[in-house]
Amino acid sequence: MEQKKDLSLLNCIGTAMLAIFFTIPVHEFFHMLTDIAYGDGVLCFSAGAVQPAELIDYTSLPIFHRIMVCGGSASIINVIVGFILMIIIFKVKMRPLLRVFMIQLMGGHFCTGVGYFLVGGIFGAGDWGRVYSNMIDSPGTITVLRITLSILGSVGIVALFFLLNYMSYYFIEDKTNLKERVSVGFKLHLIMLIIGFPLGLGVTAISPACKSGELSMLLGLLYNMMWIPFFWAFMFTGVMKTLPPKESRFLYKLPEKPNYIVFVTGVIVILIDIFVFGPGIWFD
Repeated sequence: MEQKKDLSLLNCIGTAMLAIFFTIPVHEFFHMLTDIAYGDGVLCFSAGAVQPAELIDYTSLPIFHRIMVCGGSASIINVIVGFILMIIIFKVKMRPLLRVFMIQLMGGHFCTGVGYFLVGGIFGAGDWGRVYSNMIDSPGTITVLRITLSILGSVGIVALFFLLNYMSYYFIEDKTNLKERVSVGFKLHLIMLIIGFPLGLGVTAISPACKSGELSMLLGLLYNMMWIPFFWAFMFTGVMKTLPPKESRFLYKLPEKPNYIVFVTGVIVILIDIFVFGPGIWFD
């Protein structure tokens, strides 16, 4: 009997494209919702940045609300969503391909959330840079925020290395098998970096914010370094064999039967991300 081909890589590429789409454009959607909730308008929505109408006086708002509406809300919501997804992955039974998607989506939201914490804390850039620019009347608060974000971002990024590595062993039957560990680490984690990093740079390059000079490609490169935890998750799982579980956590192999619906849907949403959300949607 002819052995069926292992097309688990195709499935993981499909789920990765979906996870990226439901991470980055959704991050910007959080910004847009916050602007609307505070009574501000939105001039442009894009996968690179949301351009608010700035109809309200941010400096008149209390500190907490100023942080939220000026850019801090989206990364905070990303972290909250990441924790919710993590709990669901731990507690809810699900099919293999759905678990792959949920792990990649959880990683994407955590990367975006703690990644922006780190960039905002250490470099004073990104969403949190806009927050600081609207808090010049409170330099002490800016200092506290930057220290706090630097700590949360640094600890969060490193913790994510281990969390994603932990998730790998749902799909690893023999933790002593290097080939199996490399395969799972590549398909589950590294593929997110391989797709997400160049896609993020490309979307940044065609975004209205970049074309207007508001956002530089150097900053775009810095922001997209947030995908790095997926590289270290691959290294921890496939190369370094970092903290493998003492007892088997294996549930099932990565699904080998191709799910073309997931893959095609993934391609479609990435094309939407590039050709619709990339150049931006302008509102009157």
